[in-house]
Amino acid sequence: MVKKAFAALDRDGSGQITTSDICNTYDVSMNPEFLEGKKTREEIYKDFLKNFEGPRGNKDGVVLFEEFVDYYTDLAMSTPSDEYFCRMMESTW
Repeated sequence: MVKKAFAALDRDGSGQITTSDICNTYDVSMNPEFLEGKKTREEIYKDFLKNFEGPRGNKDGVVLFEEFVDYYTDLAMSTPSDEYFCRMMESTW
């Protein structure tokens, strides 16, 4: 499921998820910081991607497959079952 989600987000097949990969997927138009002019679309995209880099990532706003796997490995530990995790992944991505 994690590989499938990563592949769906990595639109250019570069092996990393960048702001250009998610700009057509993630709509920032209703983000309060964007609406108030505090952050640009690019800044919001980078902040969003930094979430997936997790504590072991380098926080550069580019998500490598290993960082994505680490994020979901940590998240999977808090889910009640594999089935729940799969449903969560399917509904999210």
